[in-house]
Amino acid sequence: MFFYLDFQFSSGAGMQVAQLADGENLPAFPESGMLHLNQGKQRLMTFDVPGGKFLLLGDPVFVFREKLFGQIVPEAGTIHQDALYREIKGHYYWFYLPQLPAPNVNFLCGSAFGAIYPVYFSRYSDRIMVSSSSFVLADRTNAGTTNKHNLLERLLFNYPFFNSTWWTGIQLLEAHKYLAIRREDANVQGDFEINQYFGAPEDNARDSLPALAALFQKETELFFPDEPFAVSLTGGFDGRTLVAAAKKAGRQFSAYSFGRPDSTDVTMPARQAATLRIPYASIYLDDPYVENQSLDSAWEFMRLTEYNGNFGRPHYHFAARKLAEKNRFILTGNFGSELFRALHLPGVMMSESLIRVFSAQDNSWKDFLTQATGKWDGHFFKNELEALISGIETYLKKMQGWEANHKFYYFVFNEIFRKYFGPELVMQSAYLNNRTPYLNLHFFRELNKTIWSGVHARLFEKVKSKRMKGQMFYATFIRYADPKLYHLKTNKGYSPADVLEPWRLPILAARVVWHKYLNHREIDDNSVHAFIRKYLKRISEQVEPENPAFFRSLFERSYTEIQNEENIENLVKIYSIAAGWKNANNKVGSEMGK
Repeated sequence: MFFYLDFQFSSGAGMQVAQLADGENLPAFPESGMLHLNQGKQRLMTFDVPGGKFLLLGDPVFVFREKLFGQIVPEAGTIHQDALYREIKGHYYWFYLPQLPAPNVNFLCGSAFGAIYPVYFSRYSDRIMVSSSSFVLADRTNAGTTNKHNLLERLLFNYPFFNSTWWTGIQLLEAHKYLAIRREDANVQGDFEINQYFGAPEDNARDSLPALAALFQKETELFFPDEPFAVSLTGGFDGRTLVAAAKKAGRQFSAYSFGRPDSTDVTMPARQAATLRIPYASIYLDDPYVENQSLDSAWEFMRLTEYNGNFGRPHYHFAARKLAEKNRFILTGNFGSELFRALHLPGVMMSESLIRVFSAQDNSWKDFLTQATGKWDGHFFKNELEALISGIETYLKKMQGWEANHKFYYFVFNEIFRKYFGPELVMQSAYLNNRTPYLNLHFFRELNKTIWSGVHARLFEKVKSKRMKGQMFYATFIRYADPKLYHLKTNKGYSPADVLEPWRLPILAARVVWHKYLNHREIDDNSVHAFIRKYLKRISEQVEPENPAFFRSLFERSYTEIQNEENIENLVKIYSIAAGWKNANNKVGSEMGK
């Protein structure tokens, strides 16, 4: 799936659509105002709306009715974003093409709720170029300067905090905004704000759970395609909740999971799928996978995500390619845990720098970022650090007076979802469609009226019993949808029934203790450590850039650090960013524009 538009202001050109066949590249000199589209594994849908055409490119999920698009586009050139996000679910790009003559009506484009699919744009001189691919824009604009601001943000936060890209002249469109292009100008517009849906707990009792469960079933059924599909079934709650929904709906589907053969994310689903009489496929990340597929999958993951992913996720590419042999659609539990639980642990998704920014009660976060930057190269990033701190101050100031957790969840929905999970879904879209029912504005709004939402938890809650509050919804839903699944254990050592039924509290406590202290095993579930140990030097030979110099010293230290596995996560981060920096300098990425 791909799109590209080159528009020269005051050219007098109208907006037209040209579809690219698979394998067909952009023309060397695209006509101004020609929107080039390649639907790939997704769909292209066109609808008549006031003043023009409304296009959806991707995997939109909705029930068509006669007045639906009249709500979304009530008049020429006007988009009601809340109606769009509420009614058209799923992951997609959208475009509004005005009919000619339309001197005062804009061409508009954006992406779905969550902005999982990125929109990039570059404006210079008398034109603007817009695309789903930043590397295509870099090639077409002959972008020559890599962006030190972007590099610093990736080093500190694991992904860009703001909307920069690898290049200074190319920007990522803000989440829940859209581009408006007129004959003489272009700007970013949009009035949708996710915090308007944070709400307040109106119901503090368990009585709200059955209604939430019924709503989730109704909403999730919209995501079931009209053909057999696969559901991710791991040892946790997110996937089995979707399995329960599919079973209750009587749909034909299979289940899958991936991991090392001895991982509970494989052994447990295999046993339980047999008990539930669900077809199940395991994708083994075993020694032959590490030896024969992991390196190629790692590089393909990086290339397809335009180096916004990392070397810690080659298994996602391997699994997507395997699943696509038999499925056009999969359903996964992406975004589920983040809706219900209080995020609390630093890691790839939430760096220590990010936690400091949102948890500090004073300006101590500035000192932390300064010290962290010094570990990389404080002199090299001096100007960029000053600009970053100033930008974060401005970002936080607009949320003055908000509850601490609301500030953080504003960032989660606007940035973390699309920058951490987004690369995974972008990569998968090259092979199939990943439908994620939890990312659903209607359900999110209703959930936030209750105490079960993570939005209303204490920021970075450490107490496990309070963090488990979110599992009450999962347990309620599974009991409602499939009583047999309700009594099957998760890989946490306890079942949904243990969570929900008060008399089972001693059983729950005992099983949590047993799992954490007596049955705890360190296991390389997805063979990431095995992959890194085996291929670290080979990757370093390919990604080591000439500049910045601090990368070279980090690489030298990494060869000793890898031996005791103490710093695998940090090594993955360093090599991933270095690969992006090198390929951005060489503009080696997407091939669609070549």
